[in-house]
Amino acid sequence: MQVTIYQMRRNGVEIARELLGDEARHIGELRLGVFEEGGRRRPTKAARLQQENGEVIMELVDVHVDAIKASRMVIKGIERRQTERGVVEFAQAWLCVQAGTPLLATSRERFFKDNGGSTH
Repeated sequence: MQVTIYQMRRNGVEIARELLGDEARHIGELRLGVFEEGGRRRPTKAARLQQENGEVIMELVDVHVDAIKASRMVIKGIERRQTERGVVEFAQAWLCVQAGTPLLATSRERFFKDNGGSTH
């Protein structure tokens, strides 16, 4: 399924919902399933965002679907990141918006809408 993903946490800390539209968007093909984990060679429930060529852009492990509503869903799991001190794990949640449906408004867009002005 083609989606736009907003990461709902930064280094494990929740981002305020009204600021999610300001965060970077990641676009690709969403895959949910049981995958073989790289180094450990054990099956793991994971969510992967992939490019068309199959390259993994982002991955969550030990995932579960937290909510589904219309063309959006929230997936929660563990994000692993390589740092200078080794691999670090953080709680993470993805807001997945199906391609072709409206994206989240940015704080700038909401400001002008709420104040009756234009964005130009």
